Amino acid sequence: MLDGILTVLGIAPLQSLGESMRSSKTLTIMVVTGLVLFGGFVLFLYKIAGMQ
Repeated sequence: MLDGILTVLGIAPLQSLGESMRSSKTLTIMVVTGLVLFGGFVLFLYKIAGMQ
């Protein structure tokens, strides 16, 4: 089901992303950095919402 949603959105399936990340160190760094920043943003929003 997730592959179908990703295909509709035009995002490469996770398997293809994994294969690309194995061959590209830059892509791996970008994906990891993006996940860390996104996780930090979600944590920030969670903490801000908890203060109210």
